[in-house]
Amino acid sequence: MNDLKDILRQRHGLGLSRDDIAAAIGVSAGTVSNVLRRAEAAGLSCWPLPDDLDDEALRKRLYPQRAGRVGGNVEPDWEALVEEYRAPPGRRRAKLTKRQLWVDYSKEARAQGGTAYSCSRFCALLNERLKGPNAQTDMRFDYAPGLYGMSDFSGKTLALRTAAGEADVEIFVAVLPHSGLTYAEAVPDQKVSHWTMAHRRALEHFGGSPVRWVIDNLKSGVTKADREEPQLNPSFREFAKHYGLAILPAQKYRPQYKAAAESAVKTVQSRILLPLRHETFFSLGEMNAAIRSELDRLNDAPTAKGESRRAAFDAAERAALSPLPADPWDWGDWLRRKVGPNGHVSFKRNHYSVPEGNIGREVEVRVGERMIEVFVEKGGERLAVHRLKTGRHKYATNPDHMPDRLKAVRDIRSPDYGEILIRRARGIGANALAWAERCMASRDFPEQAFATVQGMCRLAETHGNERVDAACAEALNLNRLASGFLRDRLKKGGPAAPARPEAEENIPAHANVRGGSYYARRKGETP
Repeated sequence: MNDLKDILRQRHGLGLSRDDIAAAIGVSAGTVSNVLRRAEAAGLSCWPLPDDLDDEALRKRLYPQRAGRVGGNVEPDWEALVEEYRAPPGRRRAKLTKRQLWVDYSKEARAQGGTAYSCSRFCALLNERLKGPNAQTDMRFDYAPGLYGMSDFSGKTLALRTAAGEADVEIFVAVLPHSGLTYAEAVPDQKVSHWTMAHRRALEHFGGSPVRWVIDNLKSGVTKADREEPQLNPSFREFAKHYGLAILPAQKYRPQYKAAAESAVKTVQSRILLPLRHETFFSLGEMNAAIRSELDRLNDAPTAKGESRRAAFDAAERAALSPLPADPWDWGDWLRRKVGPNGHVSFKRNHYSVPEGNIGREVEVRVGERMIEVFVEKGGERLAVHRLKTGRHKYATNPDHMPDRLKAVRDIRSPDYGEILIRRARGIGANALAWAERCMASRDFPEQAFATVQGMCRLAETHGNERVDAACAEALNLNRLASGFLRDRLKKGGPAAPARPEAEENIPAHANVRGGSYYARRKGETP
């Protein structure tokens, strides 16, 4: 009742506008218009009011004989409600909902001392006036648990404060139609990567995947919209295959084909975006944390049926969803590249190796959030996988992809090249290892002996490990610590590889064996 006097006082006493009055008192602008219109009709467009006009008398003047009551309920001003509902919202303002109109109407009914229609009855009566007598018949769908999921972007958004100023982000909405369990999050834009990864997080939020998924015909999901044979975006199709989803694009310009998604979008706009419209966000993480808080409140709140969305989901739909794969899907964009002369493919000015023998070949490259994969063709043999490089002009090279003639060059650039040479010398023999260690110790810096030891290792490739190890033994005795000495000795035929020792024969003593005295007789003597 006090709201009636406050509205008149702020309008005629303070000169405030309709919107300012609605914000100050906490009612809708339609309620303010309705009260001012009734006051004008009753001749009370003034302030202060007559002294003999108390609260009850004011109510009777504005609502004479409570003639608006039908069947015990206060009858709202339907024309004003229809006009307010159809008024176009601003770009950044969420559209007024029927539920919000019902909330305002309920407050007004209580102010009159009467009772209000229930929310469902109020919406039904309002729909009759919105559609008119020639409205088409609506069809209601009952979705089986775990059978359908739907998704769409919200046309309304929130503002993100950045260094360059305010930027609009996109609000992704997904819903399971049977229970109405809803998911929403803010993403930078509608690109295929953000669209697809938002679906992955939605499935993780639901804890499983339904059989079918209905989407709109945006380019991130559908490359060619067709009623009979739509073509899905390759990356999104790959995602759907990973999670076992049958993607069903809705018919163009037929939002009723995904009515549950449209309803969820409106619910998110009114129950999440409207409460957050005055908040200031400086990062997507901060914005999504606020959205998640409001989202939990939405899913836990009782619906018109009396049961919350989460309770309906837990009761019937959670068990009907298919379990998620053990490995979550990683977004990837497919590109076609040609292997360069250096055996690498390029992406964003960084380079990634492929096995030898593929130079000049056309390959398919899949670029994910953290990894890059190279395939012979889509769905074919994978040639290589690397972690994505940051920055520019960097190389990711797998040593196994390099030809043998280039591996030595690669090793020279390695920080532990000295250890690599020592391991090679150890593989040749003990003398070669000792020669290499003494050679490095004899220089002012070990790096100065790398070329010398490398020359010794190359000799083993042509002359064999045993001959080079024997030459190193001679060089150690002579303290000759140059690979040229080893090369000369091997070129001249020596040293030979050590012969294997012959096995000793132990002949047992017996009478037929002549002793040493037999051969010690003087020449000419006969035995």
